[in-house]
Parts: sequence; structure tokens; C-alpha cells
Amino acid sequence: MRRKRWLPMVGILLLFLTPGMSLSADLRFQSSTQYLWYTDPFKDKDQSDIVQYVKIGAPKIDEAGRFSAFGYGRVSQQFGSEDDRALGDDEDVIGRLYFLYVNYSLPERRGDIRLGRQYVAVGAGAGTIDGVRVDLRKLGPVSVSAWGGYDVRFAQTTDRTETGNYLAGVSVGASFFKGNNIEASYLRKYDESDLIREMLGVHADQTVLGKAKGYVDWRYDVLHEANSEFLAGIKIYPVIGRLTVTGEYFSSYPTFDADTIYTAFAVTRYWEALGRVDWIVGPQLTLYGSYTQADYDGPTADIGTVGVRARPEKVAGLGVNVAVDLRSGYPGDLTGIQFSADYQFGKALLAAGIAYDVFQRDSMTDDFSAKKYWAAGSYEFRRNMTAKVRVEDTVTRQYENEFQGRASIDVRF
Repeated sequence: MRRKRWLPMVGILLLFLTPGMSLSADLRFQSSTQYLWYTDPFKDKDQSDIVQYVKIGAPKIDEAGRFSAFGYGRVSQQFGSEDDRALGDDEDVIGRLYFLYVNYSLPERRGDIRLGRQYVAVGAGAGTIDGVRVDLRKLGPVSVSAWGGYDVRFAQTTDRTETGNYLAGVSVGASFFKGNNIEASYLRKYDESDLIREMLGVHADQTVLGKAKGYVDWRYDVLHEANSEFLAGIKIYPVIGRLTVTGEYFSSYPTFDADTIYTAFAVTRYWEALGRVDWIVGPQLTLYGSYTQADYDGPTADIGTVGVRARPEKVAGLGVNVAVDLRSGYPGDLTGIQFSADYQFGKALLAAGIAYDVFQRDSMTDDFSAKKYWAAGSYEFRRNMTAKVRVEDTVTRQYENEFQGRASIDVRF
């Protein structure tokens, strides 16, 4: 049965906020009113959306500061073109609740208990639940987190939960000595009470003398008995605050929920090795470059990027970024360049950019190109009110123009 389980949570939030407001609670509010216009590339029709995002928070509801509450969601209405109203959504107004929860902090900062809709993320996986999360800290060097509830599944126009769809997990973390962090996690997901995903995750990182940091992330799919993801890397800081050298190895084997048709598809393992250097030459200049060797279970590709970020001292407020991308091998060759600039003057900010790519899918075909142009600006009317606008156009072999834009008014207090 489909239910709007977020409606009772709104009541819970108001129940906690009401006494808090009588105690002059610290109530915070953020709003973003947006108008979006774009061309649907599949229907070749103009469409537009009016969207209202709202974020509320009460960091201190009671005098002791134990209770707090936070919420974030949106409502929107989509319009089709003038000659085809059917392009709009079926419902006039669509609502989506991203999170809405009440948090209770245990005495002496020993943990938190969180009730409501919330996003959870650990090494084993992530998701949104309508449920409860308990975090316990100061258990010696160990911390424990456990959560469970209805699995919230976001579709194109809905966010819903159903009886029998659950998400639960637990993570145990520890720090045994300076610069050390270890976490092991476990996650289970159900659909109509059937187990469809079971994952294990491990994370570890170690910082040495502030000059280097090593890290490992591993994710294992128990149902498919497969290593889903593995990442091992190291960052070295020969000159702290100026030079960073990064080396990483990453491998991935796609796995899916057991009840989806995608489990019947053949997949291949992917791995890549990356090296990257970031050099802050000075306050006005940063150079960076990277090289990646990618392997698609046989076919390979070599990928390189070099770039520069600059803020000329002679032109206050101006920032420039230029990057060149090169790719050779599977699934084709590519040469691309990106250029962007921004200029801050007073309470206004202007920015613009262009991306141009030339690619060849295989040696028997001609070259093709793709271009993207964009421009943006913002103006701060008050410290708590900002207007923003952004427009962009994409030109490819398939679409001569794919124009879209966004205008918004952001308010906070």
C-alpha cells in the first residue's frame, strides 16, 4: 500500500517546534524560488517548471539544547508547451520531501537519536528512510550507529514508501591512535519483505605527520558474492598548502537489487589507475594535471587533463579557469577544451564559460564535435537575499540547440 508517511512527520515536527518557539527557539529558514525553462530533447518541445525549495531548522528547541529539528523539501509545477498541455505532469502540483526529522542529543555528547525522514550513508551503501537512527559515541575509541525504517524511493515525480519496503544497517567506527579512522558497515534492503540487497563496507584512512594520507574503501555484495567497489589511494603533501600529489586505484563491478531485470544483464569489471598533481604556485595561480589509465575488462583508454586556475592581481575580482582533456582508446578518441571566467564587483557576480569537444567513436567514422555555452550572474540585494540566473545552450550532432535556463530568488533568515 502506498502511503504519504511524511504527513505524520510534519505533525511531529510541529509538535516539537511549538513549545520551542515559546522559549524563543533559534528558528532558521531558507527559501529558493526558481523558474526553469528548457527544451525536452525527446519531444522537441519547450517546457518550464516553477519550483519552491524550503529548508527549516530549529537547532535549539528546549532550554537544555537537547532537541533540534530540521526539514527540507520542495513543491513544483511543470508546464508543457502552449500547443500541447499534455507535456506537463499529470498532477498540477508535485511535492517532494527530502528530509524532516527531530534529533535528541544525549548528555555529554555521547550520541544522538534521530526520528523521521533522513538520509543515511556509510561505506556499505546509502539511502533515505522514514525511521529512526541511533548514534553512540565515547565508547572508548569506538562509535556505533544503527538505523532502520521504511525505504523511501524517489521516482521522477514521486517520493513514496510502501509496506514491506525496508532499509536497515549498522556501522562501527574507531580511532585507535592519532590520524587513524576505521569503519565497518552492513546494510540490508527489502522489497515486499523479500531481501533484495545485502552489502558490507569497510573504510580506513591514516594520516602520517601531516605529510601524507592513505585511504581504502571496499564494498562487497553478499547476495551476488562479488566485490562491488574497491578504492585505494594516497595523497602526499611535499609542500603543505602548496603541492599535493595523488595516486589512486579504483575497480568496480556493477551489481543491482535482486528484484530488478538488470540482474539478467551481462556486466564487466572496470578498473582505473590515476595520478594527479595540484600545485598552488601562489595566491593568483594554481596548476593541475592528471593521467588515468582505464581498463574495460580488455579494451583500454588513456585519459589526460591539464589545467590552470588564475586570479590576476592586476584585475581584482577576476577568476579564469582553462582545462584541456585528451582521451585515446576505448570507446573512442576525444580532444576537448574548457574555458570559464567569473568577475566579482560589489554585490554582483558575473560568470561565463564554453566547452568544446571533438571526438571519434572509431577509426572508420568521421570526427564529430559538441559545444556548450553558458552564462550566469547573481546579485545580493541584502545579506539574506540573492537573485541568480543561469542560461546555457548545447550543440551536438543530434541536437542543433538544447537551450535551458534557471532564475531564482534565494532568501534566508
